[in-house]
Amino acid sequence: MYKYIKLDYVLNMLETGKFRFDNIKKWEDVYENFVDKEDVNLLNSTKDGNMLGSTLFGQSWTTQEESDAMWRIYSNTGYVVRVMTVYPLLFHVLVEWMTDHKDTPTTITIDHVYYADENEINEWLLSNSPMNLWAFIELQEEGIFIKRREFEHEKEVRAILRSSKNDKREYIELNFDPHKVFREIVIDPRVSEDEFIRQRDCLVNRGFDMSKIRKSTLYDFKKVTLDIDMSEPCEFPLEYPDKDGNVKKESVFMNGLG
Repeated sequence: MYKYIKLDYVLNMLETGKFRFDNIKKWEDVYENFVDKEDVNLLNSTKDGNMLGSTLFGQSWTTQEESDAMWRIYSNTGYVVRVMTVYPLLFHVLVEWMTDHKDTPTTITIDHVYYADENEINEWLLSNSPMNLWAFIELQEEGIFIKRREFEHEKEVRAILRSSKNDKREYIELNFDPHKVFREIVIDPRVSEDEFIRQRDCLVNRGFDMSKIRKSTLYDFKKVTLDIDMSEPCEFPLEYPDKDGNVKKESVFMNGLG
């Protein structure tokens, strides 16, 4: 899994060992956590439907290793790097946080995002109504991992911490070892060689393994060798009208310039 992060943030992680999970209310897409934004009627109850909300902290990753669009979206300054990890390492970070916060009822999920049209999303919601409370909770969980099809290019994977508490914090920080969790750090393919060395040295000076740092080769041109046999005759098809206006076709053979 891959994540594009500002270089300054990564340097801070290497120094502090803190991994930030934002409250997803800060995420820009209006359809984020859309189930909790719907109008809810509690049948056969005097309670308010607003009580069914929860607090979600999350991170977005991608399974797309190399992407021109992702570099341009997240790194328009050249000061963003791409980190790579694997599912077990990230999951272990979340489990350790849960172990240290047993007093906070929390569930953790890492899963791929499913993409659907807006009409498909609304039809799916209505097809589940009416439902009991447990079915609604499951609907909330599934909805976190659904986005509109316009975002399909992201090939997103989400890591979500869900708290039943009404937590108003904008983010939480988890303890982790970035030297173990980050299997590789890749620097923007558009930076100069001098800037690549500067960024690499910043990472190395904070203890990150130099062998796990490289510059993206997305824009590197890799030549191949094409052989042309100059002794081989070349056939050129010709078409021309004769004196009666009929189209005549024939081939002319010429030797190569060699």
